[in-house]
Amino acid sequence: MYRFKNNKLIYAPLYIHSFKLVDRSEQEKAFLCNTPESSKLKSVSDKLKWYRCKNGISQSEVADVIGVDRTTYSRYERNILNAYPIDKLSMIAELFKIDVTALLDEYNLFLYHGQGKQIKKLRKSLKLTQSEFAKNIGIPLGTLKKWEQNRIKINKTSYLKIINMKK
Repeated sequence: MYRFKNNKLIYAPLYIHSFKLVDRSEQEKAFLCNTPESSKLKSVSDKLKWYRCKNGISQSEVADVIGVDRTTYSRYERNILNAYPIDKLSMIAELFKIDVTALLDEYNLFLYHGQGKQIKKLRKSLKLTQSEFAKNIGIPLGTLKKWEQNRIKINKTSYLKIINMKK
């Protein structure tokens, strides 16, 4: 690089810098792989990534073991799902030689331990009828009955309302 100043030719040194650009998924992977213990991780997706990284296994390998394609498994790790299929998580836990509960967050643990009996127990501890309980969390009575009978899964939003009722 050069320029003229007062009719004199002046040279300027040229510095070339190079940076390796790392995409966000690589940054997350580096962070998770360097996290010393899984107990600090809260989401199922982070726990799945952490255990996979610690075991040096690719997403494709995990997907093959549980019988899904890699893109389906990658959805598990991208925190897209709220409720995870327990049969698939059980296979993953077996692969990593851990208990399945080590992979679950609070919401999925609630589902795993039987939402119906937990909801019923909370409702009774608050001395509420099914109708009163349903009204308090803003759902139809029929929905509450189905939750208590484990006929349908409670959604995460309603789960959070119930957890707040405990407090």
